[in-house]
Amino acid sequence: MTIPTQVRPPGFTDHAFDFSCTIDRPWRAVWDWLLEPDTFVKGQFWPFRVEFLDTPSEDGSVARGFDVGTLNAHHGPFMNFCGVVTRVEIGEAGAVRDLEYAYGAYALAFRLIRPVLLRIEVKEVAEQRCRVDVRVESFVRSWFGSIWTLAQRCFWPSFGRMVRRAMRART
Repeated sequence: MTIPTQVRPPGFTDHAFDFSCTIDRPWRAVWDWLLEPDTFVKGQFWPFRVEFLDTPSEDGSVARGFDVGTLNAHHGPFMNFCGVVTRVEIGEAGAVRDLEYAYGAYALAFRLIRPVLLRIEVKEVAEQRCRVDVRVESFVRSWFGSIWTLAQRCFWPSFGRMVRRAMRART
């Protein structure tokens, strides 16, 4: 399945936000946890929700969870992050996953913020330590960019805390 690349609408600018945190666990343990759909589904509180849609492909296989081709939606009041998993690569010392958002995805309002990409990468730092890098790319109204950056700076540290808490619970 291919997803058409979004086109930046007039009056919007490119916006990228990067967040990193280190986790005192092997990268494969963190990556495995990040590949479990329940990691994202069960942690949501009402009225927010994360959904994964098993997606048949032309060759007869079915994409599930975080397989390439799986449709995904994270939605709730003032947001609809709908997209498709377009990349999952696992190497010797790390892994990366891309979720590309579809036309129609938005945060706060369709006229303000249109997310384009969520990339999560896990890299080995030492045998028992890894770094999680998150990149969020969006199209944002030019006058709203600094507010969107501030919102990201407030949100993503909680993701780092959630990963650390989950890894401690698995020991």
